[in-house]
Amino acid sequence: MVRDMGGLRPIDDLMFRVMARDKAFCGELLRVLLQDPKLEVVECEPQSAVTNPHGRSVVLDALCELSGGRFVDVEVQRTDRDDLQRRARYHASLVTADRTRPGTPFKDVPDVCVAFVCEFDPLGEGRSLYHVDRVVRESGRTLENGLSEVYVNALARDGTDVSALMRVFTEVEAYDEARFPETSRVKRRLRETEEGRKDMGSVIEEIRAECIAEGEERGKLETLVRLVRAGLVDARAAAALLEIDLEEVERMLA
Repeated sequence: MVRDMGGLRPIDDLMFRVMARDKAFCGELLRVLLQDPKLEVVECEPQSAVTNPHGRSVVLDALCELSGGRFVDVEVQRTDRDDLQRRARYHASLVTADRTRPGTPFKDVPDVCVAFVCEFDPLGEGRSLYHVDRVVRESGRTLENGLSEVYVNALARDGTDVSALMRVFTEVEAYDEARFPETSRVKRRLRETEEGRKDMGSVIEEIRAECIAEGEERGKLETLVRLVRAGLVDARAAAALLEIDLEEVERMLA
């Protein structure tokens, strides 16, 4: 069981992985991000594996299905790495292929939204929320093909609901039961109750098992890096958890 939650927050991969198991939390999050107060989540699958038999497969942070049949891939991103635009395109294509049955008419291909929640400004314009649309260059007309992209700058503080929710996501002690009761409830449970700490401990064990399955020593290193980078434990605690000498841990991190 994890006894010290340290600086862990909802935007950290480990905490979001557990929070996304809660359908009420997912619904509240998406109603704010997609600006649809009537939105309903039917199912939310954290760490959803979407395979590509001919190429790169991905594990989505959370894949949610809405009541109208739309799918939303929610990704939390703490660092500005790789290429978010191409990553969004690839994720959307895999979800579309994975959730479309053979012989489905193109008009019935499911709608897919990719939502990146970033602890940086993903498009560099200082806004808390960005929508990326398909636009006819010559006329400026917007066209719909069932794909939508939403990018969130979790560090912006502009007075919007998105900004207020992101404060709860990024600040360790921030809660807002009045506006975001489900997010606050799940965050408080994980950070402040024994039951929540047990849930976090189970996720750590899952990650450890996943990594060790790929090779014991490599697995220990990968697990250590993920735990320390997430801010869940310090190097000493991680070394004890994974039964690695502290000096060796410090050399690996250096």
